[in-house]
Amino acid sequence: MATTLTGLLRLYYWNMKLSVSRSMAYRLDFIIGVLTSILFSGTAPFLQYIFFTQTRGYPGWNLNQIMLFQGILLLWLGLRETLFGNVMDVAHQLVRKGDFDRLLVKPYPPLGTLLTSGFNLKGIGSLISGGALTIYAFSRLDVMPSPLQVLLALVSIVCSIILYMGVTTLLCTMVIMLVQVGRLEELVDRILGFGDYPINIYPRFLQQLFLTVFPFAIWAYVPSQALLDRLGSDIVMAVIGCFTVFAISVWIWNRSLNRYTSAGG
Repeated sequence: MATTLTGLLRLYYWNMKLSVSRSMAYRLDFIIGVLTSILFSGTAPFLQYIFFTQTRGYPGWNLNQIMLFQGILLLWLGLRETLFGNVMDVAHQLVRKGDFDRLLVKPYPPLGTLLTSGFNLKGIGSLISGGALTIYAFSRLDVMPSPLQVLLALVSIVCSIILYMGVTTLLCTMVIMLVQVGRLEELVDRILGFGDYPINIYPRFLQQLFLTVFPFAIWAYVPSQALLDRLGSDIVMAVIGCFTVFAISVWIWNRSLNRYTSAGG
């Protein structure tokens, strides 16, 4: 198990180097893409600013706190795009061209090989925007989180990655079974969008749903609450939910892989 994990990390490293080399082949295009990403990433915080200045805002949140939430959200969106932004494209190409079978004879698990192919440097724009906004929000809040609060925020981010790996695994499963899942991906994106807002704006039932069964709150709500020292037992339920989703997704993947009948089968 340890040998496989080490090998997958090494494979991810080489895929990352290859992706960076490809991006740097057209540097001007890459720079323009990053600047455009930064520009569009600032749209959501700007809209939140307008919302807060023209309405009563979200219950339990002031403007600086919601800016912190938006900063962490942008960091997360940039992180997931950087780590796994290419996974679905690779999965589609392999299945459509009939090359998925090659993963079945490689030394590493097919799912691990897919997930390690996801590095996408285009996510750096959101990372830059999120980092800048988070620093700005902290300067306005005039608070200094304790080491424990920072640790809890980091734990939630790690769990966010595990949760997103689970969601991506389910989508990859659909790809190898159905080949074309464009509309399904759109539906999943809309569902994931519920995590882009503080969950206390939703009814109580949905709040519990987004902390347990579909723990999207782990992406931005939980780490922001941790840094604001307002986190209760929410993180425990969210962490359990993340690992549960990932475990179920891997189980479904393995079951589907056993029934895989190759390209056109």
